[in-house]
Amino acid sequence: MAVSKDKAYNQVVAGAVQPWAAPSPCNFGCPLRFAAYVIGGDMALLPAPVLSGPVNTGAIGSAWNGGVMGLAGPNEWRLGNGNWDYNATQAGLDAVFPNGTYTVKVAGKDVALSLAGDAYPNAPVLTFSGGAWIDGAYVINPTRTLIVSTNAFDGYGAHRDGRINLYVGGSGANVAGVVQYHSSSPSPNQSSVTIPPGTLVDGREYYAGASFAAIVDDNASGVSGAQNVAEYRAITNARIRADASFTGGTPSTPPVFPMTVRTNITPAAASASADIQFRPQDVGTSGSVYAFAVAPQGVLKAAGGEAPLVVRKSVPANGKDTPVACVLAQLNASGQLQAVSASQLQAYVTGVLSAQGQAVTILDNVPTTNVAGATFYVGYGTSGEAMINSGVNRSAVTVPGTQTCQPQPPQTGWWWNAAEDGRGYTIESTGSKIFFAAYLYDISGRSTWYIAAGPTSLDGSLFVGNLESYSNGQTLTGAFRSPVRPPVLNGQVTLAFNDSTHGTMVWPGGTVPITRMEFGVGGVNAVPQANQPENGWWLSGLDDGRGFFIEWQAGVAFMAGFMYDDTGAPVWYIAAKPRTDNAQAFSSNWEKYVNGQTLTGAYRPPTRPPTLTGAATIQFQGAETAIMTMPGGRQVNLSRYRF
Repeated sequence: MAVSKDKAYNQVVAGAVQPWAAPSPCNFGCPLRFAAYVIGGDMALLPAPVLSGPVNTGAIGSAWNGGVMGLAGPNEWRLGNGNWDYNATQAGLDAVFPNGTYTVKVAGKDVALSLAGDAYPNAPVLTFSGGAWIDGAYVINPTRTLIVSTNAFDGYGAHRDGRINLYVGGSGANVAGVVQYHSSSPSPNQSSVTIPPGTLVDGREYYAGASFAAIVDDNASGVSGAQNVAEYRAITNARIRADASFTGGTPSTPPVFPMTVRTNITPAAASASADIQFRPQDVGTSGSVYAFAVAPQGVLKAAGGEAPLVVRKSVPANGKDTPVACVLAQLNASGQLQAVSASQLQAYVTGVLSAQGQAVTILDNVPTTNVAGATFYVGYGTSGEAMINSGVNRSAVTVPGTQTCQPQPPQTGWWWNAAEDGRGYTIESTGSKIFFAAYLYDISGRSTWYIAAGPTSLDGSLFVGNLESYSNGQTLTGAFRSPVRPPVLNGQVTLAFNDSTHGTMVWPGGTVPITRMEFGVGGVNAVPQANQPENGWWLSGLDDGRGFFIEWQAGVAFMAGFMYDDTGAPVWYIAAKPRTDNAQAFSSNWEKYVNGQTLTGAYRPPTRPPTLTGAATIQFQGAETAIMTMPGGRQVNLSRYRF
């Protein structure tokens, strides 16, 4: 049984919640409420429990009913004829149900519970991955994995006990849920649930809810075998909509390693710590753990030696100030952030990585002004450079500031440098991995391509990989032929993204600013056409070594095919489809370009018009599968490539 005072919130966007709106009159769905309930098996067989205490019964009127609870189901009695008692304001709630000792009479026994201290927890804020927020609901394709996580419960261990509830439900039943108590699970102070693909049903709406409870009294002499608690709760609810036609967002990927974070950030001082668990394949190996930051250049102390690693641009809090560079940094002994390169990172601890994991102090009562706007990370590896390049790091906390550095991955789609028309790049990002391709020309003028793929770092905003080229694979119209492996390595490529649509590429051809290429009405912000297939890489499992990249913007599709010519050299073709009423059909012509810019050469526009090499025809069968008809009539099955 429990008596509680609650604050209720709604979440309709990423990263923020709002109190429930207070209707007038406020008798249901209000932001503050009092609850009393008794839960157990076969509750209907018991006499109705009765609540007494410092209640302003005159303000309630006849609805008080002498404090007699109502049956809310076969296993639960609740105060208020099965409903909650709501109030619009804190003062209104306290005027009717003040703090004090409440007594529940159940099965002839009086159980006293002291509700005191106004220990309301911080509001749960839900983080979803796998879909996107649209019109106040989180929309996800039910073929994807849905991960729902809470923020940290700051007062999890500060009271008699603490509880975290997280659940996803719908259609009268819970889909998934977890309940954890500080007394039995003191760490972590947050929770998450994973909904496997195929669990949610297309067209249905679900809910996600989380509550943090500060248990301030636990009457051990109460009803045997039951919890008898008084608690203050913060409760957040959000809507989830399953939509099989939805192709946006980024499919969920699990974090690179488990981590629990605790923070206490005030305007004066900032403290944060983390407990990390090493990946099973890393346990027993030697390595170093690192704590570091990506910070606005303005809060950094200058450092000598190598140039610091510039990751991205900051986001001004007022939306007006000029963004500044975000730089890799570490705290020095004086509690100041100092710019560093990846190779200059100092280890927090070095040794054998154990199954017990590692506790890391990230910020220890550091003046908040010294770290304002910085995002702090924890990672591990054989060296600082290896840790950054391999992506074995996670963001732990972002300190508020007038300029904030909060890295993010790039959008999936076509990228280019507008001053270098004729060569371009395709990028698909999962948030933790990237598959990159470059379409350009060799020194003879023939079109050629390179690819690079692997894990990303710093929340998906940084990628370092090898440029690979392949040869002697399948042609546009020929029979299958596997390309020669291993590939030829042509140097290294580094991709660092200022935001989701702007970045910098460093490769054998120098440093090249790149941006998203926009070709449909509304560009990258266009509303997807109904029944639009997924953007990204498409392959045929029977045609290993040949693939296609397709992006839609406002119904206009732009596709590249990478394969080989009759001599075995790599070659690419492109095809564009104007908007039609049917997003599931693609009909165009393959175009071949020559004599453009090479990997390391100066800009040179390709020869125009291009050579047409045959029809490009695709009939899609939903968001993830299709049948492509090649020039000459051969058909191949395509499906989205998951990497």
